[in-house]
Amino acid sequence: MDILGFQTVDNKPALYHLEMDLVVISDIHLGLEGSMTSKGSYVPQFQLEDIKEEIEQIKSETEAKRILVNGDLKNQFSTSYTERKEIEEFLEFLDQEFEEVILIKGNHDTILDNTAEKKGLELRESFKQDGILFVHGHEEVEQDFDTLVIGHEHPALALKDEVGVKEKIDCFLYGETGDGNIIVMPAYSKISNGSEINNMPRQELLSPILRENGVRGLKAVGIDREAGILEFPEVSKIKQ
Repeated sequence: MDILGFQTVDNKPALYHLEMDLVVISDIHLGLEGSMTSKGSYVPQFQLEDIKEEIEQIKSETEAKRILVNGDLKNQFSTSYTERKEIEEFLEFLDQEFEEVILIKGNHDTILDNTAEKKGLELRESFKQDGILFVHGHEEVEQDFDTLVIGHEHPALALKDEVGVKEKIDCFLYGETGDGNIIVMPAYSKISNGSEINNMPRQELLSPILRENGVRGLKAVGIDREAGILEFPEVSKIKQ
């Protein structure tokens, strides 16, 4: 499915831009299992291997030579030994799989600069090509753009079936914003909580970009690793 010049990739929360030959993912939150376990909810470590396998599938399908991680590669604001080892393994994996790896700094990506530098990678505040600007989305944007691609929000839709059972599905958001077009990426993490953007007051949105412009006029594309892609209208028209 086309989203403002990007293509969805199978049933993964990723996008691919053919002209830029670029895969885009966001909000992986490596180390999240350890964080949850330390707070009393035991979660076995599985994300790293699952995500590596999925990225191999994405590369096989797109034959992309470039990948961009749009912030929050890691989860803890500090860094544990286990999380650091996962980050090192993942960055080495990306470096082996792709000719170019672009890392955007998210609000969780503290103490990541040195690890990235050891792998010969640069942690950037933003990346812009052909009028498309990539930032994580936790800060206001001062650069010009034709299309803005952000993460940070972890957008999801709260839905009810015919018997009133509530479900939640991660989603892409896209449409026009005050200064151009915008795409909001879902979290790539399999266990992070999504923000129910169709059931959330504007002032409670995480991203200042979305708080300023709102999401009610944006269209949604649901993405589920089992159910696939589900196309929705504008957020304001989605029944809660």
